[in-house]
Amino acid sequence: MESKTGPPASTMESWYRETVTKLYRFIYSQLQSKEETEDLTQETYLRCLKQDSGNLPPYAYLKQVARNLITDRYRHKLVAQNHLEHLPEPGYPSPEEEWLNRATLHELMNQLPPDYRQILEYRILQGYSRKEAAALMGRSETSIRGLQYRALQTLRSYIRIYQQKGGDL
Repeated sequence: MESKTGPPASTMESWYRETVTKLYRFIYSQLQSKEETEDLTQETYLRCLKQDSGNLPPYAYLKQVARNLITDRYRHKLVAQNHLEHLPEPGYPSPEEEWLNRATLHELMNQLPPDYRQILEYRILQGYSRKEAAALMGRSETSIRGLQYRALQTLRSYIRIYQQKGGDL
C-alpha cells in the first residue's frame, strides 16, 4: 500500500515563498503570540510535506492545516487547564487526611445522644428534608429544626474539645 506524501520539494519551496507572510499573519491573528506563531507556522509546513493537498490551492490548503493545528493547540490547553483546576489546592487535606477526618467525625458523632445522631444522619448524611426527617422520627418540623440545631451545637463543642486536645479536624 502506498503512503501519501506531500508535494515535491521544489513545489513546497515555491509555496513557502508565496504564502509564508500571509500564513504567519493568519496564525498570529489567532494566537497573539510570536513564539507560538513561529512554532505553528513551521509545523504547518512540515505537516504539508507529509500530506497530499488534493486539489486545494496552496494557501487554502496551508490555512486549513494551520486552522486544524490551532484548534488542536486550544484543545490541549483547555484539557491541561481543566486538569489543573481539578487538582486539590494547597491547604486542602489529602485523601488520607480526609479519611482520618471522616473517621474522627464519625467517632465524635457516635458520642452524641441517639436523637442527635439520628437527626444529623437523616438531614446531613442522607439529605432528607426537614419534613421527611420529621415523618421518620415521628416529630413535628419545628421540633426537628430545634433538634438539629442542638445536635450541631453539641457536635461543634465535641470538635472544639477534640481540637484543644491536639486533634486535627
